Amino acid sequence: MMFAFACKLTWSEHETTVNALSAGQAKYQFLLDVRDPYPDTEYTDIRCRKIGPPHTSESFLRNARYRGMPDVRCGDRVRVGEHEGLIAGHNGSANFDVLFTSGPWTGKTLNVHPGEVRLQSGDKCDV
Repeated sequence: MMFAFACKLTWSEHETTVNALSAGQAKYQFLLDVRDPYPDTEYTDIRCRKIGPPHTSESFLRNARYRGMPDVRCGDRVRVGEHEGLIAGHNGSANFDVLFTSGPWTGKTLNVHPGEVRLQSGDKCDV
């Protein structure tokens, strides 16, 4: 099951929402994002708390409409080739971030072009 987690640095009040399967996975994804501006950041500098079901931001909805997939939401089950995953978000190249749940990329979140994403028939992530 995918959940939304609020992650922040211990010395900041700003929280970022990360969709992930666990708090540890959310912290790691957040760490990858903040290491660019703050290269000395350690995993232990991050606090994370579960806030509910997968979060679909307005920015994600705009991206999905732009890509011709207006009904896609974070947490939707998808297939990419032969492998299954969950939509975790989007990125600056207007592609989807897919958290793979099967195949060689299990547990990894990868940038996937929407043309390669097939929605599973009506399946939503259970929460």
